[in-house]
Amino acid sequence: MSASLGGLKVSVEYLQRDNEEKRVAFSASLLASGGGNIGPFNTKRPLVFRHVDANIGNAYNSNTGFFTAPVRGAYHFEFHIYGHGHVSHPTGALLVKNGGPICIAWQHQPSHSVIPSNGVTLLLEIGDVVLLNQWEHTTVFDDHNHRTTFSGHLLFTM
Repeated sequence: MSASLGGLKVSVEYLQRDNEEKRVAFSASLLASGGGNIGPFNTKRPLVFRHVDANIGNAYNSNTGFFTAPVRGAYHFEFHIYGHGHVSHPTGALLVKNGGPICIAWQHQPSHSVIPSNGVTLLLEIGDVVLLNQWEHTTVFDDHNHRTTFSGHLLFTM
């Protein structure tokens, strides 16, 4: 009987460890400190979200802005981009998977704040990279209120 319980204990520990390895979620805002506009730029540029609230599974890199899928599965991403209305410069960002465009959040008005947002669920393979690019000729704002955010999490493995 002791051997059966020992085998059961090993199986439970294996399942717990396997389950922990598949926990993936992150949430970050653009600036770690201070505040201000980013852009405009003549080309799309990666947005690097430096203020990380959560990075379970360490799949988000706050130095590059890249999320790299650690396991094959369905992932959900959301982003909210804050901007001050401006006559010449809209506010916008593009979600990119492995260098290809997936979806955009973009808004333009001459005054008042804008907060374009979007979200998507993607099937990712191990090593797939997801990031946000700031759309060309746009401005994005962030400050201590963490208005510009990017988050994602693993829904389930495949």
